[in-house]
Amino acid sequence: MLKAGVPLVAGKSGFTQSEFEEIKRLYVEEGRTFSQIAKVIGKGSENSVRNCLAKARVNRASIGEKKLERFKSGQKYGKITLLTRLVKSKKLRYHVVCDCGYEFDVDPYFLTLPNDHKNNVSECPRCRAAK
Repeated sequence: MLKAGVPLVAGKSGFTQSEFEEIKRLYVEEGRTFSQIAKVIGKGSENSVRNCLAKARVNRASIGEKKLERFKSGQKYGKITLLTRLVKSKKLRYHVVCDCGYEFDVDPYFLTLPNDHKNNVSECPRCRAAK
């Protein structure tokens, strides 16, 4: 269903061609969720964005993109820096180093929690005990 290389899906879904291209860019390149895209575009809902991309057969893998990595070595969260991802672990874990030099392993999602959350990790156990 291509007309001169342009998918007809954009018109059927209620989005213009330029809106469809923006939706596609936000989804593939920036890794945004359907609800985030709907808010950015300011039109449609999470389901309308999902249906638009599904009808056009757009997914992150079809464009040749590798899986988006949220955590990368060298990223810093508070006093903690990610060093390497542990590949033999069943769950996602990173070997990290604190500014004081103490190295330990942690689930990186604990680093992103708000400061007042009970499971937040913003410093190593040694620094936390020194307080």
